[in-house]
Amino acid sequence: MSKFDQGCFGGGYDDFAVSKEKYTKDQAIAIAIDNIEPCHPKDEEWILCVGDCWVRHRAGVNEDGEPQVGWWLEYSEHTQSCPAWCFHVGKLNQRNGLSRGYEKIRVARGAAQAGEGENAE
Repeated sequence: MSKFDQGCFGGGYDDFAVSKEKYTKDQAIAIAIDNIEPCHPKDEEWILCVGDCWVRHRAGVNEDGEPQVGWWLEYSEHTQSCPAWCFHVGKLNQRNGLSRGYEKIRVARGAAQAGEGENAE
């Protein structure tokens, strides 16, 4: 089992990931909502997009061209990759449901406190 638990990622399409080895999908969604919701006004609904990814601890070059060693979010499996769920915020006016491999979940206002969220349809 990997040491990866959860983390924020910058410079790419998805900006948060949660380990599939340690959490169920429902637990991962709750963790993502708790970590992403504070960035949204409390009176606003938003869409949480959930997809599949892998994370791997390795050396690389970040979006600023600087060398970096750490966890990297990747979309194909490699040696020593950890399976994970990846998350990003979608737009409310986007088509709901499953799109480009992402499940879209409408998050109600204050969902982090209430523990609510439902599939967008």
